[in-house]
Amino acid sequence: MSEASNKGPGLDEAMQAAAEAAAEALGGKKKAAEPPAEPKSAPGDVEAIAALEAQLDEWKSRAYRQAADLENMRKRHAKEREDTRKFGIEGLLKDLLPVVDNMERALGHAEAEGGNEGLVEGVRMVWKQFLGVVESYGARPFDALGQPFDPNVHEAMTQMPSADHPPNTVMQVFQRGWMLHDRLVRPAMVVVSKAPEGTTSEDDSAGEA
Repeated sequence: MSEASNKGPGLDEAMQAAAEAAAEALGGKKKAAEPPAEPKSAPGDVEAIAALEAQLDEWKSRAYRQAADLENMRKRHAKEREDTRKFGIEGLLKDLLPVVDNMERALGHAEAEGGNEGLVEGVRMVWKQFLGVVESYGARPFDALGQPFDPNVHEAMTQMPSADHPPNTVMQVFQRGWMLHDRLVRPAMVVVSKAPEGTTSEDDSAGEA
């Protein structure tokens, strides 16, 4: 009996200590499972974040503007290259047109007088060859005879009364006009009809106005 009584209190103390240790362990796990509290932002941090966001928006805006400027520059350079390709021969064409005019006058004079058909045919072939070359670059003469007078492409040398043509009609061409693609290189020099003396017309009235 004395030996059992001596062991009893020791066992109880051990069980109690084990129970306390288990309770402490469980309490530690519960505390560890709780989510950590969110840190509170100081007023200075909020202002710094707002300043960074504003700076980011400013850089984005600059980047968009730079991209738009770069695209506009690219389109402008592409148009300049295309204009150079299309109209690069304009100066040379203007210098050659008087030669063509003289060639056409010589052909007209030779055909009117007759004779020496071989020479006339040779000049005509050279003239046609020249027209073919410049037309391959987009240059072409345009007809004005019988067309209504257009100050955008015609240059009136004088007006002549005519009962055979409506007023403000091209009745004679001194010099043919030329276009390079959609650009006027040289206007046609023309004679424009007007109503005979003693008559009036709406076109003449409009022209005088």
